[in-house]
Amino acid sequence: MTESAISLRPVTLEDGSRLFEWRNHPAVRQFALQPDAIDRESHCQWLQATLENPLRVLLLGQLDGEPVGVLRYDLNSGPGSDYDGAEALVSVYLVPQRMGQGLGAPLLVAGHAWLLSHRPAVRQLNAQIVPANVASVKVFEKAGYQAVSPQGAQGVLQYVYRF
Repeated sequence: MTESAISLRPVTLEDGSRLFEWRNHPAVRQFALQPDAIDRESHCQWLQATLENPLRVLLLGQLDGEPVGVLRYDLNSGPGSDYDGAEALVSVYLVPQRMGQGLGAPLLVAGHAWLLSHRPAVRQLNAQIVPANVASVKVFEKAGYQAVSPQGAQGVLQYVYRF
């Protein structure tokens, strides 16, 4: 499978129920920075606010029309800029049924291409990974991210990708 096989599209409100189920799945929560389950009302409010936030991008990755994972980019623009010199914090998870299929790195790489096309001013992506999540570390490294600190804030690993 090639990385280009994964397509990305913006998440819509209609995706809300699936996102809620995936986000609350134990395999997804296990290594999340915020591992607690969330209730449906909080999720719906979060999704609505996310879709209205111009500094947040939420994408659904698909392979052959079937969902494989979710990417979120929290853009961090400087004062008075229109994303000039922006960095973004990336968050990713695979749909539970697609875990272990080698789709994590291709999903991240598809996200790089999407950002270059839709948010070209973003020049750096930052990632925070729970140290026990060895699989995620391997996925980010395979996608071209480099460790910038062995353990940073909140006891998480810090990784960076530069375009």
